[in-house]
Amino acid sequence: MPDITPPRNTVLIFDLDGTLVDSAPDLAEAMNHVLQLEGFTPLPPEEVRHLVGHGARALLEAGLAAHGSSVTDEKMDALIALFIEHYKAHLTDKSRPFPGVTEALSVLRDEGFPLAVCTNKREELALPLLRDLALSSYFECIICRDSLPKYKPDPLPLQTCAERTGTTSGIMVGDTMTDLSAALAADMACLIASFGYGRFESEEIKKARQFDHFDEIPGIILEIVSG
Repeated sequence: MPDITPPRNTVLIFDLDGTLVDSAPDLAEAMNHVLQLEGFTPLPPEEVRHLVGHGARALLEAGLAAHGSSVTDEKMDALIALFIEHYKAHLTDKSRPFPGVTEALSVLRDEGFPLAVCTNKREELALPLLRDLALSSYFECIICRDSLPKYKPDPLPLQTCAERTGTTSGIMVGDTMTDLSAALAADMACLIASFGYGRFESEEIKKARQFDHFDEIPGIILEIVSG
């Protein structure tokens, strides 16, 4: 990785699921647990991966739809509770940081970049996941879905990351259109992980920089902050 000397006033903001951590296996297990309780067969992991990243409700709705089923809002609330109960008990059974994550974070932190996490995962799930995977200590600021009145794609969480780290600019590193939309709304550059869970139309992805491995991140960041 290259040596870089960035300005202190740029915060690097990372999404969690599909960007820092490959959490799809445990999320899929939780969804399949609920499906089985409802009498449906589990979905294979390869069919679930692209469904991850939009919250428990969207994941369960997609899982039920795959079986041609849907439920009332009241029933969905009950299923979400079952999902979260199972997922909390198995947060890191199979979830792991993507290759190169800890090395890249170490380089960026040592070079002076303030680091933050901005995720639409709830605090009760995101904070222990980061802790159990030994990632928490890298970040000066962690904003979750329920940390503020608004969440991504609203720009408020990204703006709050900048405010809390005392910075005047930021770069969002994510994997979905939600991340890109939040970055654009906050007037921040955005990097998108090609290995993540998001799907993009060709024109949309042109608004971001893509990367294939975390080893590439320091060099791309240097290029952006150097103008």
